[in-house]
Formats: sequence, structure tokens, C-alpha cells
Amino acid sequence: MRNIIWSIGYNLKINNIVKAENCYLYDSSGKQYLDLESGVWCTNVGHCNSEVNETIKTQIDKIIHTGYCYANPIIEIAAKKILQLVNMEGGKCEFICSGSEAVEYGMRISKAITKQPLTLAFSDSYFGAYGMAQKRDEKEWVIYDWQNCSCDSDICVGECKEFKNLPFDKIGVFLFEPGSSSGLIRFPSKSIITKISNKIKNNNGIVVVNEITTGVGRTGKWFGFQHYDLEPDIVAIGKGIGNGYPVSVTMISKEVSKKLEKVHFLYAQSHQNDPLGASVANKVVDIILERDLIDRSCKLGKTIIDKLNVLKSNSSLIKEVRGRGLMIAIELYENASFIQNKLFEAGFILTKRNNSEILRIDPALTIEEKDLDRFLERVTELLQNRLS
Repeated sequence: MRNIIWSIGYNLKINNIVKAENCYLYDSSGKQYLDLESGVWCTNVGHCNSEVNETIKTQIDKIIHTGYCYANPIIEIAAKKILQLVNMEGGKCEFICSGSEAVEYGMRISKAITKQPLTLAFSDSYFGAYGMAQKRDEKEWVIYDWQNCSCDSDICVGECKEFKNLPFDKIGVFLFEPGSSSGLIRFPSKSIITKISNKIKNNNGIVVVNEITTGVGRTGKWFGFQHYDLEPDIVAIGKGIGNGYPVSVTMISKEVSKKLEKVHFLYAQSHQNDPLGASVANKVVDIILERDLIDRSCKLGKTIIDKLNVLKSNSSLIKEVRGRGLMIAIELYENASFIQNKLFEAGFILTKRNNSEILRIDPALTIEEKDLDRFLERVTELLQNRLS
């Protein structure tokens, strides 16, 4: 890989992966790896899903890309289907290329229709690789640390002086990442989310939800915000909606759509509403619905989390297990890198979050329970052997 810029912050462990099937990767020597990351948490219905692949082949033979003044009907079909998932019938969608762009697009819409100057976000959130949400200019953003407040509770419930001091009269947008917590997997209380949402809505503000990591069944519901009493105005999704194909979607409610029509809003890039991306997103939704993968994610996630907690009770190395659906974090007191490497040698690929002792599991929703059990057996062996 001498001619490749490798700037993502993670070490390249394998440079000869040549085949993928559901949750398995194969290198050029034939060695098999169980992918517990689903790529970059993207392949929610499995690597090289035959139905998705066939959809791509069919659409390629029709039309891949459209221009600024003509469109293909698949974008309307996919948009209606996706809007139904978030109860935004009558709203609108934009199909674009990446999760970062979907969040940025949602923020630009928000800023175009709100009068208040500030945006509120939690300190442990990650919103993308570029744009105003990545930059977070201190003149325009209020960053709230919900984990370190004076609430008489394990986590903030909005009954502390820190929360009461938030300048809600100047906050027009709340940008919420429901649980990924920059990859660390932590969940704010329902209480604080409800209180923030009510204050924002009562002030004619906008609630934007970043579902890039938590969406498309990852948390055992279609979207992470559905674990809260929340009705967002804008939802950004990516990753799993394309199953590895680079497509993302920004959804806006009917009310936001009406407000947007009253302002001069322009956004143009070369691959907006391309039919190939929309056809992939449409098929991914169909597969998840037909195979009932949301319910499967919920049940399988609970099973693996319960088993990990049993393992925690018998191990002095596991600090905490956190998760919803098939988005799971194992936080250790130490030696996370060592365990990750040992698992890799045994043919298991999973993420270790940088600057932490956290191992993260985000398999495809189609993973077999027997494969997760095989992973658990290997982890148990490592912990019982005290890392020998």
C-alpha cells in the first residue's frame, strides 16, 4: 500500500482482503475472519448481500446518475418508504453521499430557518469529518457535558445548575447523537432529552438527530432516537442505509419543509438524488422489513449483552458492558489492545476505540448467533487465562 494515503487513525492490519460474504472476510491466502465491525458499521444486511448486489446491477443497466433538471422515479419511491420509518409522512428527503454530508446538510437547513443563533450539542458527540458540526465554532455552539453535572443521579436528568444555566432563549437547534457517543456507546437519560426537546420546540427551534451510526436497525429499533420520547424535525442517516455503498439521506418533516420553502435555500453537488444510491437504500429497507431484522437485532443484542454481563461477573478485567441492539461496548480496566490483537490472530475483527480501553461490537444484523457464541468463547478463554 505504498501509494495509498492512510489517514484514518487506525493501523492497517490486513492488506489483502479479496472476498466478503455476510459477516466473513477472506484474504488472498484463504484465511477467514469474522467481521464484528460490519466494515465501518455499514454492512447492516451483510457483506455482498445478493439482493443488494442484484439491485445495483439492475439499476446500473438503467441509469446511474442524473443531472440538476431531471430525475429518476426511484428517488421518490425510496423517499416515501424511508419517511414512513420515522413518521414523517408529508416530509421530504435528500439522497447524498456520506453521513458527514447528511449531518451538514441538515444543519444548513436548520440555520436557514431558525432565528436563534446557537446550537446545542453534547460534549461526547461526533457529527462528521467536516462542516459546521465538525468545527463547532464556540461563538455558535453550546457544548454540554451531560456526564459531569451536579444532578443527584448517575447521569444528568436536567435537574442541576449546569442544565439550568443553558441559554435556551438563544438556542435554535439541538443536534443529538443518540447513544454512539463518539464510538464509546453511552446513553443520556430520557429525562434530559425530553426537557431539551420541549425547550427547543417551545422556542420554535429545530431538533436534528444524527443517526449515522445508530440508525437502520443498529440499536434494536429503526433509529436510535426511537428509544426516547422524541419527534425530531430533521434526521440524518448513512452507513447502514447503503450497506457499504456510499449513500446517505437527510429527512425533514412536513413542517420544516414548509418553512424551507419560504427562504432562499440552495445546495448543489454532483451526486444529489442519484438513482443508484436511492435504489440501494430502497432495497436495504425492503430486506430489513422482509426479514424482520429490527426485531432480530433487538433480541440478539439482548442475548449477547446478557452473556457478556455474565462474563463480567466472573472477570476482574471487565469494567462495564453497554449497548442497545447490536451496538455494544465492552469497557476493560486495561489490556484492550492486547485482547483485540489476540482476537485478530484468532480470526475476529472488532474495533478498539482510540485513547480508551473499549472494544466495540457492531456486527451485521444478519450475523448468526453461533458466530457470536464462538467469539464469546474466545474472549472467555483470554480472560480466564489472565491474558497469558
